[in-house]
Amino acid sequence: MQTRERNRQAFSSKGGSTGILMIHGFTGSPGELRPFAEHLAKLGYRVEVPILAGHCTTVHKMNETTYQDWVQSAYDAYHLLAMQTERVVCIGHSMGGLIAFYLANRYHIAGIVSMCTPVFLSHYGARLAPFISWLYPVHRTASSRNEELLQYLGGYDETPVRALKSLNRFIRVVRDELHEIHVPVLVQQAKKDLTVRPESAQYIYDHIRSKHKELKWYEHSGHMLPIDTDRKEVWADALSFISQIEGVS
Repeated sequence: MQTRERNRQAFSSKGGSTGILMIHGFTGSPGELRPFAEHLAKLGYRVEVPILAGHCTTVHKMNETTYQDWVQSAYDAYHLLAMQTERVVCIGHSMGGLIAFYLANRYHIAGIVSMCTPVFLSHYGARLAPFISWLYPVHRTASSRNEELLQYLGGYDETPVRALKSLNRFIRVVRDELHEIHVPVLVQQAKKDLTVRPESAQYIYDHIRSKHKELKWYEHSGHMLPIDTDRKEVWADALSFISQIEGVS
């Protein structure tokens, strides 16, 4: 199976008492988390990286889904882990971070690793989505120029604008609930992120009410933080955080 096709597949591994639910971003795929997922699996963690509804299909099918569908996909994987492990830690990249916070306010999540999670989006078109979604349901986007990262991506070269409208709504829902978060949280943010405004990370850190919370910045990476230049440091920080959770739960 070719690398990019393989990275569009869900990932699952057997493991020990700690389950790791890894949730990819909007129009993304498990590929953006797969290298880290494989690393966690080798360390003995029970890992699930589901494909969110509408993803890895077509932009038109993606436009038929909403944030409730994406949450349900993640919940199904969470429920499986919760039945098989003593604790579940969520690692969410971009929109996956939103889903992690949403789940944590409704189910028993031991901790959250939030990677480049949006509270404020950078792209002007994203803010226009509520107004143009019915006129322009699909918007063509520029492809990534980073060939090394491309092999891990399984998304689209077009933006499903109607689905983006639902993402905007979801951001508001989660933003309004951040003050209800009390579980341990590691907020990780790339300083070169051109998709999510970096102040999103500070906003999340300031508004959650977790006694154990950390904010880490990464100088050399963009939005694809878990597979970008600083990935080894990102992974090490996340693993240290997970180990702390295991030590107290």
